[in-house]
This record gives sequence, structure tokens and C-alpha cells, in this order.
Amino acid sequence: MPRSNTTSYAMLVMAALIFASNHVIGRHLSDVLPPFGTAFWRFAIGAMATLPFAGLAFVKNWSHIRANFWFFLFLSMLFVPLGNGLIYLSYQWTTATNGGVVTTVQPAITVLLSALIFRELINKKQGAGLLIATVGVFVILSKGDVENLLQMQFNVGDLTLILAMVAAALHNVLLRKVPQEITIPVLLFTIQVLGTVVSLPVYVAETYFFRPMPINGEIILTLLWIGVAVTSVAVGMNNAVVRTLGANKASVSNYLRSLFTALLAILLIDEIFEVYHGVAFILVISGIWLLSKGKSIQEN
Repeated sequence: MPRSNTTSYAMLVMAALIFASNHVIGRHLSDVLPPFGTAFWRFAIGAMATLPFAGLAFVKNWSHIRANFWFFLFLSMLFVPLGNGLIYLSYQWTTATNGGVVTTVQPAITVLLSALIFRELINKKQGAGLLIATVGVFVILSKGDVENLLQMQFNVGDLTLILAMVAAALHNVLLRKVPQEITIPVLLFTIQVLGTVVSLPVYVAETYFFRPMPINGEIILTLLWIGVAVTSVAVGMNNAVVRTLGANKASVSNYLRSLFTALLAILLIDEIFEVYHGVAFILVISGIWLLSKGKSIQEN
């Protein structure tokens, strides 16, 4: 294996581990951290960490950003309060292990949204992959109990997490519309800044009606970790890997993140890995594997 590829895969593993820590933290401190306040401070801190690397380029590209301001604002709303704030909200009701498995369905949602929005037709293999991955999600939602499925007794946290995955997937699908002049660091910084802005009203309302952000040493260290390590370092490594290996090979990070989330949850917060978690994990991975192997009809 070329050294550059070895480095890329090492970065992929590290990014997946850091992303997994975000889910475990979200669950572990779900009774303490306000969900949208967490998203607000995570991206505010992330923006400050990214500023030295993207600030000057952001200013130079301001004309392109201003010309597409409402588009970037929409992307920021999808990714920050919806794509991430809802994740933290979901952990008010669901477990980190469930969350790790459910988030692996995001690539399947991305393919489906691409087909709906950009008319990217899918072939039979990809269709089968979507179906299998969907079955895996229903296994999680029903906790492996057909009776729960028939009676539509689902965990509201899992449903909230799926909504977050839809928002994040739509964000990813629309990234192809970002002007070519906007580099990855500038895009990251723009989303962080605008995402912080659009999250502020929700954060203020949450503080007044639900729960304020507590201030102590543990919370400050937690926010610094998810702001710098998760929002800037892990996202930056993931973007670099996508450019080196391509999106399909880089998508293995979703499965690693799920595995690491389950392991960290079991080791650190005493969660239990149930049989249905394993069944759902296998189904979702099988579905995504079919999606990644199949080429769209337009490419054939």
C-alpha cells in the first residue's frame, strides 16, 4: 500500500474514533448539556479554531460567499441546528449504541436524495441496497421486536436521529452546488460561522424555556473537545481523505464510527450491546456496500 494511502486510512480511523466520542459524550451528558446550546458552542469554538487557517481566504472569497449567501445560510441551517443539534436532542431518549448504528444509514439517504433532487437514477443493485439498509434501520427502531413494528412503537430519539441524518445528507448532496472557488477550509469556516448564527435564536429559546448551558471545568473541556477535535480536526481529516481516496472508500468511516461508538459506550458509560444492534449493523453495512458497488444508470 502506498505511504499516502496508509496515511489516509490512518486519518480515516482517527476521524471515526473522534466522531464516535461525540456520540458518547452526547449521550453521557444528555441530562446536563442543552442540545442546541451544545451545537452552538461546538461550532462557535470550531470557527475560532479554523479561523487562523481559513480567515484570510474567507475574506478574499467574500464576493462569492455574498453572491450565494442564502444558499450557504441554508446549508448551515441543515448542518448545524438540524444535522447536529437534533443529534444531541435525540440522546435525551436513545442510547449512544443505537445512535452509532442509525447514523450508518446516512449514505443510503444521500443516494436517495441525489436521485430525487438531481435525477440520478439508481440501478437494481443500489435499489436493493437501499431496501436492505432501510430494514436495518427498522430493526433498530423496533428494537428487534416485530410487535413494536406492527404497533408503530418507536423510540422518539431514534426517529429524531433519522431526521438529523436526513438534514445532514441533504447538506452533503447540495455541496456539489458550492462554487469551485470556495476551498474546503473556507467552506468549513463559512458553515461554522453561519451555523453559529442560525443556531443562536434556538439556543436563546432553549436557555429560557428548557435548560441553560452549565459552566464548570468538565463542561468547558467537553466543549473544547467537540469544538476543536470533532468540528475542526475530525472534519478536516475526513475531508482530506475524501479528496485522496474518493467518497466511496472514505464512506467506510461511517461503519468504523458505529463500531467505535458501540465500543466506547460499552467501555465508558456501561451500555449493553444487544443482539438486534448486531443484526441491524450487518443489514445496514450490507445495504451500503451494495450502494457503493453499484453505478448509476447515467454512469453506465
